Amino acid sequence: MNPRLAYRRDIDGLRAVAVLPVVLYHLGVAPFSGGFVGVDVFFVISGFLITSIVYRELQAGEFSYAGFYERRIRRLFPALAVMLLVTAVVAWFLLLPEDYKLFSEAQGLAVLFLANIHFWNKTDYFNDAVSNIPLLHTWSLSVEEQFYILFPPLLLLLVRFVPRRINLILLGLAILSLFGAQRALSSTPESAFYLVHLRAWELLSGALLATGLLPAHRWQWLRELSALMGLLLILGSVFLLNKSTAFPGVSALPAVLGSALMIHAGQTGSTLVGRLLGWKLLVFFGLISYSLYLWHWPLFTFAAYYKIVPFTTWEQVGLLALACLLGWLSWRFIESPFRGKPDLASRGRLFKRAGWVAGFLILVALPGAISKGAAFRLPDAVAEIAAVEEEKIPFRRPCFGLAVDDVDKERNICTLGSEGEASFLLWGDSHALSLAHGFDLAAKGLESSGRFLARSVCPPALSSREFKPSEVSCAEFNSAVVRYLERHPEIRKVILVGVWSNYLRGDVELIDSDTSFAAGFERTLEYLKSSGRQATLIEQVPLIEHNVPQTLARLEWLERELDIRTPRQQHDAEVLPAQTFFKGMMERYSFTRVNLAELMCDDQFCQVQQQSQLLYRDSNHLSKFGSEFMAPLLSTALAGPVLAQQGK
Repeated sequence: MNPRLAYRRDIDGLRAVAVLPVVLYHLGVAPFSGGFVGVDVFFVISGFLITSIVYRELQAGEFSYAGFYERRIRRLFPALAVMLLVTAVVAWFLLLPEDYKLFSEAQGLAVLFLANIHFWNKTDYFNDAVSNIPLLHTWSLSVEEQFYILFPPLLLLLVRFVPRRINLILLGLAILSLFGAQRALSSTPESAFYLVHLRAWELLSGALLATGLLPAHRWQWLRELSALMGLLLILGSVFLLNKSTAFPGVSALPAVLGSALMIHAGQTGSTLVGRLLGWKLLVFFGLISYSLYLWHWPLFTFAAYYKIVPFTTWEQVGLLALACLLGWLSWRFIESPFRGKPDLASRGRLFKRAGWVAGFLILVALPGAISKGAAFRLPDAVAEIAAVEEEKIPFRRPCFGLAVDDVDKERNICTLGSEGEASFLLWGDSHALSLAHGFDLAAKGLESSGRFLARSVCPPALSSREFKPSEVSCAEFNSAVVRYLERHPEIRKVILVGVWSNYLRGDVELIDSDTSFAAGFERTLEYLKSSGRQATLIEQVPLIEHNVPQTLARLEWLERELDIRTPRQQHDAEVLPAQTFFKGMMERYSFTRVNLAELMCDDQFCQVQQQSQLLYRDSNHLSKFGSEFMAPLLSTALAGPVLAQQGK
């Protein structure tokens, strides 16, 4: 039995269908809003091709772990190593300390094919902040290699002991993996995206084609229909999904199924779609797809890091052309020589040299990983600005983001202001955390005492929907806050904080739903009214389009100028729906409002710094200084009937 596979031009064309949408999605080309599914297509292709070879070798008794991993090293490592080395040089001269630290950690782990574990703990792939992470794309290489550490031994056992049940077992594992991924989306979506056991179903989908799960097509019309349906499923995912889609899970199923249909259709004969995929230009992009994937993301992130503002159309065209050029150069002069000429190095020398190169790359990464991002590279003025992003946030530990049990048992609930019986409660999301320091100073000035309960992306809206998947339900947390208030009738004033425009924006399709933010917030006001408490609402801070410390530090370092202040008119338009909503609520409920923008904005702009100090620690959360700057205004939220009754 010959374990080698016959060359299929249609699969190289399918690689192009996978990589080009990924590149265009990362470049910000609007129609390709779901281009990220190209990685899922790659997983299916990889599962099919690698399993086809390994399965045939196992059946022929010719499989060798050393031979298998030699092929993997020749296929992946040389181009990856060169990319990591080049990007390390660029990162040294371009990235700010925190970004350089993250880069260095990722570089060391990418060499070991553990980058997905790193990013699982650090990032949300669909968050705009990932545009500053040049090695983010190495997560998919890590998933593949982890799969291929585990899969060949499993396949060997199946071939040896249960050869007739291979498809049944692999199908069962794929279903379990898909079920686990879908379930994880509701609580830990990063797990579903980055972890190998929750991505395995995609690779197993390709593997099942190689092990013969599906019978060969007997009729040409069925083969044609299968290929066409597969292409439409992939293109539909590319153009209809977007970064707000709960992904991967079931939402990745059309792209995965489409890839499997196209591969299967081409196994036993030619199709119109297969001949289209065999077009010379698509095959070219398929051949360079791995190198193009390696180089495009660092190129785009470094360019965006320098540019700061969005690319123009011509800049996008230029970057796309440059990415293709780098991909071709890497394929022609790095990939092809190592893959096509095994005599360049014997197996033993190849493993040894790969080990030395990996060790060198890890050594290069150490200074940035174990230090504070090699901050000594920066002038003092730049380092001081950049440091604001990583400053210690007052009241973050241990009292922010408490579990329901912590609230019920009153563990780690922090005091704001003076020690003693609480007269007020600060309740809200992460913006409440940003203001906790200011409220602490304001309460101390008034000799008042309060408590602080808040969770990220949890507005103080009772029984509303979840605005971000989390292991702790916001509805349960807010219910625990109510129980806390019931146990403490001495708390007569409740301060409500949130980034209101975001939550109301999420109500667009739920405007009449009982789970909407609007309905939940009204329940909060109703509860506070019925319990005889005074409510004070803090209107949100202006949202800035850029990460303030990072952007100002980059501008200082690169000696560039850019006004990142938010125009007052833009802020007013942003908060208008919330303003309208709150005015409507005030007709039925008595509560006071404190508008932070009156202190932060003039008639033209909302400021990002005062007295040469930064007001923000990112694009929307106040810095420690910003919270201090708000303290006099926050005093007005505390001074009032409750304090008057206490003789203050």
